[in-house]
Amino acid sequence: MEVLKLDLFQESACYKKPFAFKVGETYPLPPYSTVKGMLHKILKAKEFIPMSISIQGDYDSKFVDYQSMYFYKDKDITKMPLDMHLLHNVKLIIHVKAERQILDGIVGGITGLDEYLSLGRREDLVRINEVKFVGLKKYNPFDEGKNYFIKYPIYIPVDKTDEELTGINYRLNWKYKIVEGLRQWEKINVIYVEKGEELSDESEIVIDDDTKDLVCFNL
Repeated sequence: MEVLKLDLFQESACYKKPFAFKVGETYPLPPYSTVKGMLHKILKAKEFIPMSISIQGDYDSKFVDYQSMYFYKDKDITKMPLDMHLLHNVKLIIHVKAERQILDGIVGGITGLDEYLSLGRREDLVRINEVKFVGLKKYNPFDEGKNYFIKYPIYIPVDKTDEELTGINYRLNWKYKIVEGLRQWEKINVIYVEKGEELSDESEIVIDDDTKDLVCFNL
């Protein structure tokens, strides 16, 4: 099976956590809903398109930007200074699994973009280093002679592993439906695992046949 692999770079980015009102905290990687939104924009989708996404990547450092934020309530607009946490020099590897015509549509959409891409906030620009199809295969520690060590920090869905991994637990937004005028989000429980973590033969490990990057789809 072939999936689409995107190699992305952002000079700075904030993947803002919901309910972080006093400080603009960022996730260490974009959540599924943010990546899905970018892909749907590329596809010019009018409705939800089924796909699975694997997200991993790294950044050089974090810094804080002091910004004025505007809040809207009814007809009132208020302004408040806010510390915004930003990631610097972000490298992202995104794998996308979907029907072939959808993946072809993403490739065609990227080559025919009529405006810049962003991921996170509108001003968090994306540079696309590479887009290509890659195959997937299982990593067998016995054949390779060693366990697999994670190359980049990655989101691993909790229901996709039986290992006791060391990391940070998040409940990430995926998609929503409108209930009584409000967005009701479907959440995915994940562990954010740092690079260097060892995966034993107790896990079903899937890697791409390009650079042997780990692939952990959300669905």
